Formats: sequence, structure tokens, C-alpha cells
Amino acid sequence: MNKKFLLVISIITITLLNSCVTSLHNLVTYTTVASDSRITGNWQNNNMTFKIETVPTSFFFQKMTSAKINGEEKKSDYDSKEDSLLYSNSYIIDFIKNSYRYYMVCCLTHIGNDLYVDMQPLTAEPVNGPTARGSDDLFSGGNYMTTHSIAKVIFHGNDLQLRILNSDFIKNQLINGSAAIKYEKDVLFATTSITSSSSQLRQFLSKYGNDERLYSPKNTITLTKI
Repeated sequence: MNKKFLLVISIITITLLNSCVTSLHNLVTYTTVASDSRITGNWQNNNMTFKIETVPTSFFFQKMTSAKINGEEKKSDYDSKEDSLLYSNSYIIDFIKNSYRYYMVCCLTHIGNDLYVDMQPLTAEPVNGPTARGSDDLFSGGNYMTTHSIAKVIFHGNDLQLRILNSDFIKNQLINGSAAIKYEKDVLFATTSITSSSSQLRQFLSKYGNDERLYSPKNTITLTKI
């Protein structure tokens, strides 16, 4: 099996807990992206430390833009002007687990009075191994496609709560035809991927965003600022 495919599956498994509903498309676009300085900094959960930085100032982006190929410096760039506008206003999550450093890109957006985050895995690398060289990622044209996980963001004092969408509730809405969004099921991996557009995802969250059934306590991550 393709090593890059296994890498993506591993990142998703570790970072999304029990969630098995993801989106094929971005929730956030360059026209709907928002920023919130409260999300940056160092956070802790269960003895794990998460560092959140803006994309342009992140260690990950600086490392990728200074990568060298055949001894020559290679400047990584965004795929398009729209990508540049989106990711210049987004964030990188950086954390270590089982001797691997993981990176995710996070894009914030407002829907009504609520704040949501679109989280997409980028890459992982051994802590004591090679860094930028040979790493495929969102900013250097990796040849695989990742999916997106969506969560409501709630700030409370020094805590940051990520309320990841409840897969069981969403799948029930899809099966019953209550949610007007498209999806595909992967029988092999027992997962469901929403294939609707960004605007359709926003409409779904506008409708169900205040329904507590949309969120699952077992998939809620609470980070404390340190």
C-alpha cells in the first residue's frame, strides 16, 4: 500500500479521535476565512503540547520555504492566489506523538455567531529524522488528497474547546435524507466522506450548528493554554 496513503490514515486516526465523518472539500475558502489571535500559542491536553502559529510565521512553513533540492534553494509557494489568501490567514498545529511530529493546517470561519475550524492533516516526520527534504505537503504539491475535519471553536478563559462534529448524528441525518448534503461511504475503512461544496457545508452548519446532537463529548478536545 502507498506509504503516503498510510501516512494520511495515521494522521487522521491520531488527530480525529473517534470521528469517522470527514469532508472532501474545504469548509473555509479565501472569501470566508477568519482570524482570531486567541488561538495562537502553546496548549496542553493529556500531557501533550500543541503549538499553534499563523502559517506565514510557523516553523513548518519557514522550513518548507527554505528546503533545498539538489543543493539549490527551492521556494515553496501556494498553488494559486486564492490559496495564498486562504493560508496566509490560517494556522498550523504542530505536536509530537510516538516520536513523530505532526502538522495540521487550521482555517477559521464565522457562521452566524459561531466560530468553526477546518482541520486538514499536512504531514508527519520522525523527530530525529530528515525534515523538509522529501516531505510532501499542502504547500509543495503533494500527490495525495487529504480530507477535512470540522469542529466548533469555543474559548473559555484559558481553555480552547474543539467540539468535533458527531459522526453518528451526521450519518443518521444523511441516511434519513434530512440533510441536503452529498456523501460517499467507504465500506473497506468504514468511513463516510461528505462531498458537498463549501457553501452547502455552511448551510448545513447554519441549520444544525446550535443542535447539541451535532457534537459528541467523546470527540471534544479541551486544550489549556500554557
